[in-house]
Amino acid sequence: MMSSQVLTYIEQFDISLQEYMAHRREESSGVDNLFYSMNYSLFSGGKRFRPLLCYAVGEALGAAPDFITPFAMAVECIHTYSLIHDDLPCMDNDDVRRGQPTNHKRFSEDIALLAGDALLTEAPLILARAYGERSGILIESLCHAAGASGMIRGQVLDLGHGDRVDSLESLIHLHEQKTGQLMAACFVGPALILQKPHKELAELGFLLGLAFQVKDDVLDSHQEDNQSFVAFLGLEGAENYLQSLTEKIHRALKEFDMDTPFLKELIEYNLNRKL
Repeated sequence: MMSSQVLTYIEQFDISLQEYMAHRREESSGVDNLFYSMNYSLFSGGKRFRPLLCYAVGEALGAAPDFITPFAMAVECIHTYSLIHDDLPCMDNDDVRRGQPTNHKRFSEDIALLAGDALLTEAPLILARAYGERSGILIESLCHAAGASGMIRGQVLDLGHGDRVDSLESLIHLHEQKTGQLMAACFVGPALILQKPHKELAELGFLLGLAFQVKDDVLDSHQEDNQSFVAFLGLEGAENYLQSLTEKIHRALKEFDMDTPFLKELIEYNLNRKL
């Protein structure tokens, strides 16, 4: 359960994102079905963990929430595009996400593909419009995290292409890319916006990305998956590894003088979440 303060952040973020998407739909008249598809996945009941993480890091570094909102929206657009594409028949071929039909089942495969493309390209547009002279370095950092040397690289490995995932070390490397890179961007982005040191903060994101994936694997332990932390460590071993990662993240937050109540709540939320 999240605190009322965190739930307020989610509500305010959703309002900002809804207003932005309504404005973009007006700018792009004649393709309403595309925006219905984009909004269907953007507002399908996600945890908003990555935007919350952007806000929490921003708060720890001294940034006002409104200053972080555009970056948080860009991150969520990239995350949502990746989910739409992951569900496509050529990828994971899933029919249901969050208890609802996946995007290509609700609309069509071609519109779902284009909705994902549109959300991906929306992210740098948001940054360019919001951050002026700082937008270039933000776009470079976020695209690096999301692209062929980051999140997409992890997806390629997860699909069985490239290096084999046949050890715990290779599984960790996969999820450092697939999940950790975008989490790392949530730490790095606010620091870049504020022109503060950022390189060491990425390690916090990689640790949290691993912890997030381990928790997902624990929650999905009833499913057969040869490329999961439960498969490599067993259920108890995966739970112990999650606890170890969580403790390591808390120690790192103290080292960076970032162990704020907001960040600590998000770390503990991941440890204890049921979905």
